[in-house]
Amino acid sequence: MKIKRFVPTILFCAVVVLLIASIVTSIFVIRSKNKTISDNKSQITEISKELNEAKAQIAEKDKVNGELTAKLEQAETDKANLQQENSNLKTEIEKLNAKRLIEAEKLTALQNSPQSTYPPNERICYLTFDDGPSDNTLRILDILDAYNAKATFFVIGASNLEYIPQIYQRGHTVGLHSDTHRYDIIYSSTDAYFADLNAISNKVEQLIGIKSKVIRFPGGGSNGVSKQYCKGIMSRLTTQVKVQGYAYFDWNVSSGDADGNNVPAQQIINNVLTQAQNKNSICVLMHDTMAKSTTVEALPYIIEGLASMGYRFEGLNEGVNGYWHAVNN
Repeated sequence: MKIKRFVPTILFCAVVVLLIASIVTSIFVIRSKNKTISDNKSQITEISKELNEAKAQIAEKDKVNGELTAKLEQAETDKANLQQENSNLKTEIEKLNAKRLIEAEKLTALQNSPQSTYPPNERICYLTFDDGPSDNTLRILDILDAYNAKATFFVIGASNLEYIPQIYQRGHTVGLHSDTHRYDIIYSSTDAYFADLNAISNKVEQLIGIKSKVIRFPGGGSNGVSKQYCKGIMSRLTTQVKVQGYAYFDWNVSSGDADGNNVPAQQIINNVLTQAQNKNSICVLMHDTMAKSTTVEALPYIIEGLASMGYRFEGLNEGVNGYWHAVNN
């Protein structure tokens, strides 16, 4: 009976003990968690501090990178400017070298060329015939022989080359005009021009045994057609041919027979005699092709008219003035 009376007390005490134990445990857990939270807060604070430091370092690196990028961009700009300056200097040097080369060529040309700077101060006529030989060549030669007049034939390498020895044997000058007479070929470059010139030169040399140094540019030294194929080529050629020992000739009287096929003979006569009146010496441009028969018809009257003005008729040679035109290319 006594034991039964103590059971509630024991249970109460047990509950109290359990509550106290639970409270103690909770306090311990809470303190433990608080410590964990405190530790976590400390870690977070430390991490935040490290993060802020990292951000500061990143910001500093970004600043440095920005400065480096700006310097790199400036360096690239400076490099581009220097490259442009170098390019400009290179261009100027090339221009100066080209100018010096031209001046040197001109000096060499003056030293190599036997041509006179000025035309003779006397009434000499140089009759010239371009683009032959043709089937009209023998008729022209017979007329010249009849008047004891000498002329110059600027030949091309087309046909009737068998007449070239007769031109030479009858005392006339065989000049070089072109092998192909193709402007697009001969004026495509200086090398192309000299290749063409050498071709006709070799043909003439094989036929008459001498190398002619008397030449006329197709279209003359003033021709502008060459601009279509090579800018500035005539400025170079007119000097370079002299450097190579050639004498080139334009003209100061034109018959006008190049204005069309079979221009009226009287028109050709008038053109020549009118232009020749007030000159001391003349170089007359005519053509020797089958389409220029009226030139052959006009020739006796031209010779007679010029003779009445006091002209005598000679063939061109390397020492004669070139009757040069102003170069247009």
